[in-house]
Amino acid sequence: MTPLYDRVLAFIDDAATDRFEAVALATFAHQFDRCVAYREYCVRRGRTPETVSEWTAIPPVPVVAFKRADLCCGAPLRTFLSSGTTEGPAGRSRHQMPDLRLYQRSALAGLRQFLFPDVVGMRLVSIIARVDDLPDSSLAQMIGWAMDAFGDAGSTYAIGVHGPDVDAFTDALRAAERDGRPICLFATTGALLRLLDHCRAHRLVFRLPHGSRLMDTGGDKGAPRILSRNGLLHAVWSALAIPGYFCVNEYGMAELSSQYYDSVIADRVRGRHAPRRKLGPHWARTLVLDPETLAPVPPGARGLLCHIDLANAGSAMAVLSEDIGYHDRDGFQLVGRLAGAETRGCSLVATQWDAA
Repeated sequence: MTPLYDRVLAFIDDAATDRFEAVALATFAHQFDRCVAYREYCVRRGRTPETVSEWTAIPPVPVVAFKRADLCCGAPLRTFLSSGTTEGPAGRSRHQMPDLRLYQRSALAGLRQFLFPDVVGMRLVSIIARVDDLPDSSLAQMIGWAMDAFGDAGSTYAIGVHGPDVDAFTDALRAAERDGRPICLFATTGALLRLLDHCRAHRLVFRLPHGSRLMDTGGDKGAPRILSRNGLLHAVWSALAIPGYFCVNEYGMAELSSQYYDSVIADRVRGRHAPRRKLGPHWARTLVLDPETLAPVPPGARGLLCHIDLANAGSAMAVLSEDIGYHDRDGFQLVGRLAGAETRGCSLVATQWDAA
């Protein structure tokens, strides 16, 4: 195993073992040395381990790079693909991982911090497909690990080959009502909306035990209609009796090994009163950059989200997304996707990548 990966794993386990910047710079040097495509790109931008002394100066790759090159620092043990795209299978991002421990440790530690900080485990009900059915899905793999690590007796999947399994979903929730054991629902936002619409149409109402919670992800992708976040929280409370402070939206990307979560459960456990925002783990950082110049924006201003994820040590640690957001206290708010044609800064980075 690569010593750097062991160093990152130790830092994920305990932030006191190292400093983020020191690990980030060591990871940059590792990726510069091991990934030819990334090295050529950095050289073209005039950035090398000898000239970069701060983590904020590490050159990020645009997300399109994961579609156009093999970004891997060794032989991949596993390759995850992004979800469907209008460009077809050839247009999907490929996240190749030479050491799967990094993703597994990061995913489970993030869930522990932001979804299960107050419990050792609980009964899980997933409306996200099994990893055996979607082996290329990093989300399905994360849920599979969560089932093993946090799932109590009675944990189950309520999804079939054609979508949510309404009968299994209903049976699992009625069982929770009877025995008083809280449950955690995992769902894509689109699948959750379909189930909530079904409950409304058939006048199904559940009163889940206190402490039950929900993690949804994916945004409007695959949703039958557009619903605001507040509207979704209200619908979840009306149909399932899960309060908003136990509803966590996960923000993740196939190109990242770490996820960001709504702050509500973590804040509640710490006794902190603060607005809902996205928080990440200590081994990840997010910069907000001007879409034209790629320079950091002033506090509170909107810009492109650029993620630096140490758990991506085996691929590309710094990733320039196409998402717009702004800093909010110790986290950020996600506003939406970059609209219309690529702006000058994004286009420049993509051009530099293709040229390299």
